[in-house]
Amino acid sequence: MINLLRNKAFRGLSLSTFFQVIGISFFNIVLLLMAKNTKMPSFWVSLVSIATVLPGITSIFLGRISGGIRNKTKWVILLTLTQSLFFVLLAILFFTTDQYIAVAILVNLLSDIIGIVISLMKMPIIQNKVSGENQQQAMGMYQSISLIIEPVGQAIGVSYIMATHNYVVGSIINAITFLISAFILFIHRKYLTYEEKNVEDGDNHKIKIRAVLNLFSDITEVPIFNILLSIILVNALGTSIDGILNLYILDNPTVSPFSFGTTILLINITFVLGSILGSITVNDILKKASIKTLITLAASIIFLLYVVLLLNLNVLLILIAAFSITYITGKVNPKLYALLMKNSDSKSLSIILGVLNSVLTVAAPLGSVILVGGYPIFGKLPILLLSMVVSIAVVILIQKSTGPRLKK
Repeated sequence: MINLLRNKAFRGLSLSTFFQVIGISFFNIVLLLMAKNTKMPSFWVSLVSIATVLPGITSIFLGRISGGIRNKTKWVILLTLTQSLFFVLLAILFFTTDQYIAVAILVNLLSDIIGIVISLMKMPIIQNKVSGENQQQAMGMYQSISLIIEPVGQAIGVSYIMATHNYVVGSIINAITFLISAFILFIHRKYLTYEEKNVEDGDNHKIKIRAVLNLFSDITEVPIFNILLSIILVNALGTSIDGILNLYILDNPTVSPFSFGTTILLINITFVLGSILGSITVNDILKKASIKTLITLAASIIFLLYVVLLLNLNVLLILIAAFSITYITGKVNPKLYALLMKNSDSKSLSIILGVLNSVLTVAAPLGSVILVGGYPIFGKLPILLLSMVVSIAVVILIQKSTGPRLKK
């Protein structure tokens, strides 16, 4: 960790991302509150929610764009400045009236799309500027920035709007956060620049999605269909756990000696701690665990969590299971990113991460809509049994598959 903190390139990227996440999370909640205060709140809140998801779904295309951009450091700075400019223009618009909700949604959507391109371009920079043995920990620390800062940005946004209801200054604050992010990148630019190699695949220098997916299959040692489906299912299960636990605790207050609010707070703190510790801790008993092993463990403990819920066992067991799940899943992305960085060129890396981001974005609503939405309709037992069946399916998908292996 000390080596990473001394790495000026990683330090610059992390600090700029800190302010970028503050800006994104701050304005996302501001936009949601703005939608809530319109004459048609249900319509606009739904539109904001859809617009928040759309950029992630398009990542598969944005990955190809990011991979093809030369001089990534320059473009990361320019695009971050563009985000800042968007919100300056929105502030000018709001100065006339605060009723431009549709324009605000569009501006935020474009900013989020640009943000994904920026994020995808930062990965090859980390790949080239952080040594191989430190890449997993680097990605863990980098991932933790969003985990820690996103709720902070949202809290600032809620507090600000409740206190002022001033969308003009809110847009300016957001513009300033992006401007600071761009400035940090600019003063670190000489540490972020690297020599980009031309990639040839025998077909006019074009990288095909199929070839990139085959590489992903090689790295995970699982056939591409199995690994992508497993990731979708595990992510759908993971995103539903929070909502299911909220409903479960509400219906079964006797499992916890604390109030509903306190119990939910403890569970949320456990989630965050597990994710952060899992991301940044490298030298533990799971140090040599493969992606297959990590996904299998995560699915297995999700299964055990639902056994605990079926039997109405003590909340302590729920907290232990929740921590274990997030600790393990917190390791998957950093380890996967590190493997990708070691075994792919910069252009392929952007494309693979774009595909992966799209897969995760599509998976998230599945868990929320089917599992969490189905809980109050069908009841606890059918939803928990369905979740357990899905967990078993993931284990079978992963363990019964024999994908190609990387040459050591």
